[in-house]
Amino acid sequence: MPNDHYRILCTRPIPASLITDAAGHGIDIQVKEFIQISPIHIPELQQHVISENIPMVFTSAHAVNILKEMMGTTIINFPICSISGNTRTAAEQAFPLSNIIAAAPYGIELAHAIIQRGDIKAVNFFCGNIHRKELPEALTSAGIRVNEFVIYRNDPLPEKVTGHYHGIFFFSPSAVSSYFSANSIAADTVCFAIGTTTAAALKIATNNKIIISTNVDANSMVQASITYFNNNNS
Repeated sequence: MPNDHYRILCTRPIPASLITDAAGHGIDIQVKEFIQISPIHIPELQQHVISENIPMVFTSAHAVNILKEMMGTTIINFPICSISGNTRTAAEQAFPLSNIIAAAPYGIELAHAIIQRGDIKAVNFFCGNIHRKELPEALTSAGIRVNEFVIYRNDPLPEKVTGHYHGIFFFSPSAVSSYFSANSIAADTVCFAIGTTTAAALKIATNNKIIISTNVDANSMVQASITYFNNNNS
């Protein structure tokens, strides 16, 4: 294991245990948020949600946590369709009485999983004001009614960064846009992307090396950086 220490900028909060794990491998993770999440109040949301016993669809852990807060003490036990990783984990923790009936790493794959079940006629899709359209469009094209609830805002929070980082963690295209609106990066800085969608945004923003995590969760991002820097003592 190299004795060098590497500095990584993480563009959203991650569990302290992961930061400690990385430190044990010579990697110093510093967190600075580049996206501000703000709940959007929807009148009579509870009534809308519980009026039909139809699956809930999530492509964001933010949507899960915000819906849980908005529903308060209301018991939720509707089936859940969720992308994998952090979002599925959040859904299982927030709604323990609900069953995960469809899951996939990305939105379009989740849409296909929902369609392939053949028994879903309508869904409640909870999302932010910025989200990809492939999932609702695919479901609608397949004859599945999509009740879309925009329950949070995803606003850029750009900030000028000083100092050199060996790597930067990006968890969404929005974070990529926010970061590069105020910053450039050194030629040797490695960009870590949580998935192919974020990687695609990075390819537009920079020519730097991009590493995509094996799974769409924070732990996979940290492990990807540990593997990379332990094997590339640059």
